[in-house]
Amino acid sequence: MFRIDRRSTLLALIAACAFGTAHADEPVPQDQPTAPAEPDKPADPPPDDKPADAPTDKPVDRPKDAPVEKPAETKPKATVTVRGSVIDNNTKVGLPAAVVQFTQPGNELTIATELDGTFTIVLAPGTYVVTFATPEFLEHKQTITLTDKPVSLDINLDPVPATSQETIEIVDKIDTRKESAVLAVRRAAATVSDGVSSQEISRTPDSNAGDAMKRVVAVSVVEGKYVALRGLEGRYVTTLLNGILLPSPEPDRNAVPLDLFPTTLLSTMTVVKSYSPHLPGQFGGGTLSIDTSSFPTSFEVKLGVSTSANTVSTGKDGLTNADARGFRSFLGFDDGSRALPKAIPRNRAVRDMDPGETERIGESLPNVWTPEGETVTPNLGLTAMVGNTTKIGGKRVGYLASGMLRHSFTERSGRNAGVGITDQGLVQTDSLSYDVGVAEATVGALVNAGIDLSKNDEISVFGMYSHVGEDTSQLASGFKEQDATDIDVSRLSFVERALMFTQVHGKHLLNRSRRLELRWQGNYAKTSRDELDTRDLVYSVDQMAGTRSYQDQPGSGQHFWQELRDTAGGGGADLQFRVGPARIQTGTLAQLSNRQLGGRRFRFKFVGDSSTVRNLPAEQMFAPDNIGSEFELEEGTLQEDSYQAKLNTFAGYALSEVEIHPKFRVIGGARVERSTQEMTNGSRYAIAGLQTEVNRDDNDVLPAVNLVFSPRPDTNVRAAYSYTLTRPRFRELAPFLFFDYVRRRDISGNPNLLTTHIHNADLRFEWFASEDEVFAASAFYKQFVDPIEQVAANVNADATFLNAKAGNLIGGEIEARTTLGRLDSSLRRIRLGANIAVMRSRVDLGKEQMLLTSQSRPLYGQSPFVVNFALGYVAPKLGDFNLLYNVIGQRITDVGIEGLPDTYEKPVHRLDFVAARALRKDLKLKLSASNLLNQTVKLDQGSITVNEYKPGVSFALGLDWTP
Repeated sequence: MFRIDRRSTLLALIAACAFGTAHADEPVPQDQPTAPAEPDKPADPPPDDKPADAPTDKPVDRPKDAPVEKPAETKPKATVTVRGSVIDNNTKVGLPAAVVQFTQPGNELTIATELDGTFTIVLAPGTYVVTFATPEFLEHKQTITLTDKPVSLDINLDPVPATSQETIEIVDKIDTRKESAVLAVRRAAATVSDGVSSQEISRTPDSNAGDAMKRVVAVSVVEGKYVALRGLEGRYVTTLLNGILLPSPEPDRNAVPLDLFPTTLLSTMTVVKSYSPHLPGQFGGGTLSIDTSSFPTSFEVKLGVSTSANTVSTGKDGLTNADARGFRSFLGFDDGSRALPKAIPRNRAVRDMDPGETERIGESLPNVWTPEGETVTPNLGLTAMVGNTTKIGGKRVGYLASGMLRHSFTERSGRNAGVGITDQGLVQTDSLSYDVGVAEATVGALVNAGIDLSKNDEISVFGMYSHVGEDTSQLASGFKEQDATDIDVSRLSFVERALMFTQVHGKHLLNRSRRLELRWQGNYAKTSRDELDTRDLVYSVDQMAGTRSYQDQPGSGQHFWQELRDTAGGGGADLQFRVGPARIQTGTLAQLSNRQLGGRRFRFKFVGDSSTVRNLPAEQMFAPDNIGSEFELEEGTLQEDSYQAKLNTFAGYALSEVEIHPKFRVIGGARVERSTQEMTNGSRYAIAGLQTEVNRDDNDVLPAVNLVFSPRPDTNVRAAYSYTLTRPRFRELAPFLFFDYVRRRDISGNPNLLTTHIHNADLRFEWFASEDEVFAASAFYKQFVDPIEQVAANVNADATFLNAKAGNLIGGEIEARTTLGRLDSSLRRIRLGANIAVMRSRVDLGKEQMLLTSQSRPLYGQSPFVVNFALGYVAPKLGDFNLLYNVIGQRITDVGIEGLPDTYEKPVHRLDFVAARALRKDLKLKLSASNLLNQTVKLDQGSITVNEYKPGVSFALGLDWTP
């Protein structure tokens, strides 16, 4: 809410909202007034309903031999660029959305400043009266004369005196969803950062935050949902939602899966690459800050529907689970059929029981093991949004409610291989062909509401819920050297992941003259992951006899349930004020989290003496008649299948921003952070395993300094240094074994792990040529002290965690976003965007890891380069067209041991096309084609490909209705 004392300023601000910001490539001629352009509006029809090309007056007679006059050639008019800033004379802070009005006789142009108070405009030479105005500040006027040289125009405005009586209320806000707003925030920021706005996301085929993040400089995405910043993933990336650190719903990794965040619910995503003390101290590759959509300033309703298809899935026979039936399954929720059967006791293990009772429990388990074939139908997406800002009881109230549903099916066929080493070198051992079908449904909802209690006090409440259900069916067959036979493998799994997040936020201006501002927040987050009745089955195959036999071994004939709950809550307060030339910010935070993981596993052990029953199909083999007589149910739950853990973090920080010179500012400070980690494992149902307890306290002081030199209002040179940390995860500390069912190996924790500390250094040059153009070049270096690495524990490829001796990462980034209007004004509708990051990392594991093939290698999951390119064109009557390209360099997915080389995921070149067109004022059509090159995804271990598949080309069609 703003207040001003001049009605002319109100009119100027309304004009700024109506006409928008002038584009640098479209100077305003002196001989005509400006008017709002409507490129998509058809021309008015001529009078009397005549055709558009019909003459309206009688033609003029011309002598037959009269020469035809050629039109005189016109030279392009000269232009001059005016750049400047509007600054609060008391605080020396740029004023956002300030009105700047250029006036000549018969000609007037009004623009608004960016979020940091700067503006840029291109005008024709001449004399102008310039008016600067913004709410709560005194208006300023001056006359300037423009020639052929660029002009810098920086103005300091004084606040309106407190005795001023007349006030006019204006309700307005800057739309932070726009690309220009994101760039304005980035230009004014104290840290090195990059971001992507919802406007940019709308030009891509991306459906969730994970897809959208791969467009950002030096960002890659692992497994389609885990983000890697500057080649670092997992423990080195923290995710903030509206400023709050999110817990991960994954039991074995720190990373937050970004497919939980549909793009329709997002406003901006920012990657902070240099540390600031107001951020959590857990900072390695960077911090991903996700901001959700806020309420609009006027009434808005939007409905959307979309459908998509894939060349390797849609219309083909896909693998599905017979349990996946009904409307709840379509939405990604279990309908109860996969829940732990009621016959299984909750107060004791299924062990040493009466044989009859054990038989009844075994018969109660679902007897579906084999995936079914089903024709894959097109995918579906639905979105809805409503929001407004209005007056209730004299108070300004804003609200936004948004919801979405997406259901998709992916079918994938590929090949796995095993690798061994002999005197002759590498040889292929295992060879398996596989088919995987994944039915995935995402449901999301967001509610945001706020109220201005007074002109200095506002409170907002935010709530978000996101749920992803994945129903996966797998079949594999081929030769397995360890079993010395061909095998058939099947797996059915259903996993639900959910995030519920609520936050209350307040902002209060306590002292206007000193800009004393208090911000506070309280939050509660709950994440969950339920793995419901994963069923694994293995058969040995006799190719000569044409038969197969049930393999009676761990991991075969098994049912597995696992439930994870992570609840976190806390709050904090921040105080901002000025002391002389310094802007001080200090604050405190307490964040408490509690995690509980529980699992139970059962398998059918063959106890009969008839071998023919082991040759039956699974549903017949495990029929009720054979339970008890041929197969006996046993519970194999281990102590490590369950654990309880806590992580409590308490922090305080202080930082100061000092403008040493109008063009040079220093932002420095420190954060003090104390964390306590507790973990105990154990299960009442366990048959064996180690029960243990882990307790540790860490106290850290984390300093940071950011330097910003701005030789011009549109240019920054940044330098930064910080000292940060990454803590071990719960399971990395626990000294017990747990089984990794994806990699088929045991992994054990290490309670002696040290916290990793990191020295970070950044250098960046950035030039913001206009409101939506940027050119930037960066260099960075990171030195890791005691980095934690997953390493081989024995020759069976089992793994554990150790602190390596040292590690480092060095790299550079180049980014450009511009239009071809810089070459010729006729090309201004063509947009170009490109960024490339080149990185090199090394970790020294030391002589303790002699089992590993390489004691010095790149960091796990780190890519040597990331490249993005975007070409866009806006045709006034046809629509918006965008071509996007992405590729990342090869990265380690598995560390080699005993002379075997490391496994690398090879680069995949991806090309996407998106077209959008307004069919009418309230209806917009969007068409996209993703992964047009359809390159094979390959993992190579030396010269042998150990996994490969083709993801297919996807096509999507969407329709948005805004009544």
